[in-house]
Amino acid sequence: MTTRCLSIHQTDAPEVLTNHKHYAARMGYEHASVSMAGMPCPSQRLLLKYEAILHHLRRMPEMALLVCMSEDCIVLNMLPVEPIADGRQHALIAVSGNEDGRQTAVQIWRNTVDVRNLIVWCIDECKLGKAPQNEIAMLAGLDYIEAHGERGGIIAAMHCGPRFEPVWTQYPNLWTIVLGEQAVYGFIPASFRNALAEHINDWQQKGVPLFQLSAQNGTPDEEFSVFNPGKSVAFITYYTPNVRAYGAIAERNMRRYCERHGYTLYVYRQTPADAVPGASGTWLKPWFLRKHLPHHDWAIWIDADILFFDQRKPIDPLLEGRDILAAHDIGPWVINAGVLGFRRKPAVLAFVDEIHEHVSAAPDKSSTYANGGDQTIIANLLTDRLGWKLEHGIDCMSINTPWYLQQADSLMLHFMAIQTPMRAVVMAAQERASMQIG
Repeated sequence: MTTRCLSIHQTDAPEVLTNHKHYAARMGYEHASVSMAGMPCPSQRLLLKYEAILHHLRRMPEMALLVCMSEDCIVLNMLPVEPIADGRQHALIAVSGNEDGRQTAVQIWRNTVDVRNLIVWCIDECKLGKAPQNEIAMLAGLDYIEAHGERGGIIAAMHCGPRFEPVWTQYPNLWTIVLGEQAVYGFIPASFRNALAEHINDWQQKGVPLFQLSAQNGTPDEEFSVFNPGKSVAFITYYTPNVRAYGAIAERNMRRYCERHGYTLYVYRQTPADAVPGASGTWLKPWFLRKHLPHHDWAIWIDADILFFDQRKPIDPLLEGRDILAAHDIGPWVINAGVLGFRRKPAVLAFVDEIHEHVSAAPDKSSTYANGGDQTIIANLLTDRLGWKLEHGIDCMSINTPWYLQQADSLMLHFMAIQTPMRAVVMAAQERASMQIG
């Protein structure tokens, strides 16, 4: 029986396309592709998708299978599609992780008269000039394979999103993963899609272990290191063994930046024995700043999920004319405390002491966002004690840029709201890109 994989991509996703082609070649399937890159109109894209499906079905043998995969579908394991579609005219697949589980990133259509008639009906529904169609609503009358349901011993698809643990790695009988994220988190950034697809491709084609990156073995094992000591500007970062997967990438990146521009870098790889009792993670930020600021003109805390991307840019111009370095947060806070710097002055030292006192007194420091997190306490102190307003912060394009707002010349990228294994994969890809800039 003929089986054809049809990649229908709304945006350029070269690593995903490589993934689809590799799967088709390994399984002995045909492969074709349709590009909608540069086609901004959703109605046109949906119409083209179903016209393309009809185009291919009409040129395939009766009962052949057409597998449609978008840029948000990555083939994980080299499993045949035939058992999933056995006895079915179509295979639409539900996943967990979104509103009702229904998704359209991967579909299987059997080439029959009934299916071709259905596709013609879909084309008619998508005609330009009619009310815009929602694809899931358009297919609402069709049955779906339930989320995590097995057919022929194969799980057809599972959800994958930046904020979700990649539990899908535990299922050798899983065929595909479907990328999805809520609009408030920016859907699926291209950098995430391509980095994850590239990593999976390397695992499939080169035998690279899944979610095990070389940077973890390329950094010192000591609990503490200082690089380039005694400089005017010092950066401080801290990570523990449970997040070494990405912390080690950040350390190498920061060290490269500090050596280039002549800054001191303090790296803590364990919680210091004399630190605030019961605190870890970002709750120790004021403790580190209070410890190191007296020895430098500037001490700047930087979270271990941040990279210096365009390393040609020094930090110095952003320090001129200010005593506190902080950028806007994209959420409700007046600042994001992932990058937080202070100039050594008596009044500023006293304010850092006050921050340390308030953060240390928080009753629950067990997790990043307990009590609203240290960021809430720091933001409130800035507002209440110093009259800090949004206008006093640096725009988040200049520093501490959320990774999904990245530009080609971004100085710092903050990889927030990603689970550790996938954060490491995305950061590793961006570190490679950073090194290519020069």
